[in-house]
Amino acid sequence: MSAKGLSIINLEKVYPNKYTGDVHAVDDISMEIQPGEFVTLLGPSGCGKTTTLRMIAGFERPTGGDIRLGGESICHLTPDRRDTAMVFQTYALFPNLNVYDNIAYGLKIKKLSRQEIREKVMGILAMTGLEGLESRHTNELSGGQQQRVALARALVMEPGVLLFDEPLSNLDAKLRVQMRTEIRKIQRAVGITAVYVTHDQAEAMSMSDRIVILKDGKIAQMGSPKEVYYHPTSEFSANFIGTANTLRGTVKSQEGNALTASVLGRELAGIPCERSFQPGSECTLIIRPEACSVQEDGLFEAKVTLSTFMGSYQLYELDIDGNRFTVHENNPKTRRIYEPGETAWLDLDIADVHVI
Repeated sequence: MSAKGLSIINLEKVYPNKYTGDVHAVDDISMEIQPGEFVTLLGPSGCGKTTTLRMIAGFERPTGGDIRLGGESICHLTPDRRDTAMVFQTYALFPNLNVYDNIAYGLKIKKLSRQEIREKVMGILAMTGLEGLESRHTNELSGGQQQRVALARALVMEPGVLLFDEPLSNLDAKLRVQMRTEIRKIQRAVGITAVYVTHDQAEAMSMSDRIVILKDGKIAQMGSPKEVYYHPTSEFSANFIGTANTLRGTVKSQEGNALTASVLGRELAGIPCERSFQPGSECTLIIRPEACSVQEDGLFEAKVTLSTFMGSYQLYELDIDGNRFTVHENNPKTRRIYEPGETAWLDLDIADVHVI
């Protein structure tokens, strides 16, 4: 299977509307996806992620820009002539065919020999854990098995790029976790380039080499899961990947990559910061819930408004001078548990604070 790189260059999709004005579903986005890379398009409904995927697949025609697969423009090609394959949200399996014939369907269209089809189908059945199920009809399979058939049917075509349109949204929570692990494992084993669309941040974090966060048809941020989680470039990105606490501050000084800011009446020094701020300018501190703790003493006095045992962590919501703050106190078994109405202190490690 030969993975190909994908180039998206100033891609646009505009839907004319004479009543409300043109709708820019995808607004001048560009990205380079390397051969064998797993890239996830992540964002809320209406952000342009599915429209982008459909333009790559050929189901939508771009208003502007270009899409290049393996260095060659594919915008003029119909979906069946593009070196891509799609795994749909609804699986789109043929209920009148058994598993073997569902997977073999595209190969028969390509007029491969019966022997070659059998070799390819049996190989992909083994890879996707479907051995022994080839004679069953799809309505006799579980949701997870149906999803595997849809994946196998796409993989057997050996496309340059494999496209996923929210393929796990119809599965229950436990099966979603299992299937996202399996999809990532198969993608790595095959080495295929993959573009995956989801609104589920856990899927994006656990599966991707890179995440592209979209907002209103534009790229809000692009980077590895760790980059977008630990170094969000905006409050939107910070809140869309995980949970983020925000505190407003005023910059006092900056020496190199160390910032000093006044926050809620306290002066915090040594905050890591790669951006340049002028003294007196406003800044926003991003603090993840697991990067702080509730103590008998600390930086900010707080009132506990919620205290819930979540197993691996104690979930707190605090009120700090009118600011709502969420804390995940990991491994709470041996810690003092604060109850709603109690006064406590929020403590945090300055090294875990991110400034935007």
